This record gives sequence, C-alpha cells and structure tokens, in this order.
Amino acid sequence: MVGVVLLLTNCHGAKYHYKNGKRYADARMLKESVTSYKQAIDRKPNRTKYRIAMDQAGTALLEELYTNYRFADGDDSVSVYKFLEAEKWRTYLQPYINTSTFEGFYERDYQEQLARFLETKYNRSQKWIRTRQFERAQKNLEEIKSLSPNYKEVQSLLEFSEVEPIYVSALALFENNEFREVYNMLQPTLKKYPKQEMLLKLEEQAIERGKYRLGIISDPNITGSEATMSAALQSATISLIQRNRDPFLELLDRTNFDMLRQEQEAIIQGATNEAAVTQEILAADAYLKVVITHVYEHEGTLNRSTKKGWEQYFITVKNDEGEEEKKAAYKKVTYTEFDKQNEASYDMQLALVERATSKILWSESFHHEEKDEIHYIEFSGTGNLYSGDWKYQSKKHASDRRRNDSGTMNRLKRSSKRIKSTSAMRKDAVSTLAQKAADYVNQQKLSK
Repeated sequence: MVGVVLLLTNCHGAKYHYKNGKRYADARMLKESVTSYKQAIDRKPNRTKYRIAMDQAGTALLEELYTNYRFADGDDSVSVYKFLEAEKWRTYLQPYINTSTFEGFYERDYQEQLARFLETKYNRSQKWIRTRQFERAQKNLEEIKSLSPNYKEVQSLLEFSEVEPIYVSALALFENNEFREVYNMLQPTLKKYPKQEMLLKLEEQAIERGKYRLGIISDPNITGSEATMSAALQSATISLIQRNRDPFLELLDRTNFDMLRQEQEAIIQGATNEAAVTQEILAADAYLKVVITHVYEHEGTLNRSTKKGWEQYFITVKNDEGEEEKKAAYKKVTYTEFDKQNEASYDMQLALVERATSKILWSESFHHEEKDEIHYIEFSGTGNLYSGDWKYQSKKHASDRRRNDSGTMNRLKRSSKRIKSTSAMRKDAVSTLAQKAADYVNQQKLSK
C-alpha cells in the first residue's frame, strides 16, 4: 500500500509530516522556532507564553533529533553524528526547558557505536600511513581526534602523518645542498610540533652546513673623518645585521684584532693571509668591506644684519561726525635678521669579497646628503612689523617705503632658532647608511 504524506503546521509555526497516520516533526522548522523563542525569552524572561511555546517546540525538536538518531541504527558514522547533533541541541535548550528525559537515555548505545566507528577509522588511518597516503590518513585521524582526543595513539599517528612527508621533502632538498630551503620548509611544522626531534636535527644540520661566515672590515689606509665614521658605520651595520636573526649568517668574532687586521690588509692587497686562514675563528667565507669614502660637513656661520622697518600702532581720532575711532599709524624701527645653513654629504662603498680568492662578489655605492637652515628675526616691539626702507628715522623723506608683508615678518619672528648640527647629521647618516648596508646583506640571503 502506498503511504499518504500530509504537511500541516501547528499553532506554534512548527511543521509536521503525517505518514500513514504517524506524525514526524520538520527538524529544520523546529530549530528556527526554538531559536526565535530563545531570543524572545532572553529579551523578556517573564513572558509565560514564550516559555510554553519553547517547551512544546523544544521537546518536539529533541524528540525528532533523537528519533532520527535511533532510525540511523546500523550505520555507525551516521548514528554518531546524529547523536552529537541531538546532544548539542539538548545542551542548547537546557536553560529553557526540562531535558532530563533525554539525558543518558541513548548513552550506552552511542558509546558502542562510537567505539566501532573509531576503530574503523583508526584501522583505515593505519592503512593509509602504511601506503604513504598521508593526506587521507590525516583526514581520518583529525576526525578521530575531534571525537575522542585521547583515543589510542591517534595524536602520535597524526603527528607522524604530518611530519613524515615534510621530512622526506626537506631531506631531498638537503641532499641537493639547498639548506636555506630546508630551513624554510621545516618552520611551519616545527612551530606546530616544537619538540619533533627528527625535524630539529635536520634543521640543525641544514643550518650548520649552510652557515655563511662573514667579517665586517674597513680599509686600513683610510684616515681622518672617513676612518672615524667608517668605524662607527661598521658597528652600526653589525648590530642591524644581528637584529635580523638570520640563522645562516654568522658574523666573525672580532676579538683577535691583530689577526683580523692581517686578514684585512691581505684582502686590500688582493691576497689571502695564510696565517689567518689557519685560524678557525677567522675562517670566513667572505668579508664585507664597509667604507666611508668621502665626508663633507659644513657648519655655517650665523649671519646677522640690522634692517629697517615699520611698526604698526593705533591712535584714536575723531571722524567727521565727531565720533572716536582707531586709526593705524606706523613708526620707523630697526630689527635684526639672522640666517644660517649647515650641510653634510657622505659616500659609502660596500664590497663583498670572497676570502679564499679575494674575488669581489658584488659591490654597491650609496650617497647621503642633508642640510638644515634657519632664518628668523628679533624685534623688541609689540606691534605688527613691516619691512621697508627709510632715510631719516625722525622725519619723513620722499624715498621712504613700507612693504605690505606683515604676515611674512610675523612668521619670521616666530621661526625656530634651532638648527641641526653637522654632528647630528653625521649620526643620522651613520644610521641611514648602516641600514642600507644591513638591508643589502640581508637581501642576499647568504648561505653556502
């Protein structure tokens, strides 16, 4: 006999299917209903009609969800997720309705189904690992972990399934002497598993094999300001390179100054000092020559000059109607004008020199210049000041001229009297040029 299906809606908005005289609630509509009732109760906790409606719709929803779970019997995968969905909604509804009749009722059946489901997934994961299908294994193991985090050896198998393909790929790069690529490949996995000994050992070997030892040197023939600034520049460059924390770049220990100086002189002369080569502490792969080749610094003179001008003031006069009003007047005054300019420029030479052959691997030049100036006036008066010219301060003359520039003059009165010194310019130049040198080295990503 063919079953008859009807779809009806009750007074609470929930839909029910009737098949052969039995009623089945529409879970989707019930979920929407209880969500709406929850929001209404949260807004107005004391409204009885909302709580009655929630009790009816919530109970109907749980009956439907646990019924769906029960009807899924025979398929452990479906049963597990149907049960978890029902439990999720039971927890969601606990603060609003009595859910005690549903608590623990199917727990025993669920645990048996879950055990069978996890065992199947676990065996399947082991199979994928044995056949080196690691992505499939990870998918199954992640699912097991989400359902039962401490199930058997799931965590160690999951770690192995993630680590093993990375290790194999990194090992192939290692054998091709691509040590920096090995390091970069290992980092995401090591971040997740920081105690993974196998990866840590490979990382350590890659860093050791790929380590590039670099010495920062100058030209011993340079003297004066260039030598002084070169020394400061080298120190700043070393600090900035170290701040980058490149594991493959090792700067030389500079404590053995005499040996280092011999090495420098040998490089400048286009040869290698054999005595220095035998010293392991100075066995650099290359030297970075950082030199200031030109320094120009000019500390300007503060120029001052007395200028003629006009100060505005106001007098009270009577207009044609006999009313008093203010009228601008001007008196001849003097003020002092000051100006000064400081400037500096520097040239830096970088050269990466291979220690064993004295070959220049690359070189670059940089230029830095800076200037600062001040221009201001000092005036003891209180009124607006205008520039201009006059012949006699105490009487008029046909050549007297007053410019309409009080705005400019007032700005000059407020102008800063501080100027950047050439020593400050030198300090900024060292910082800027050292950053350029460090950036240039770091961008090379030096490694063997």
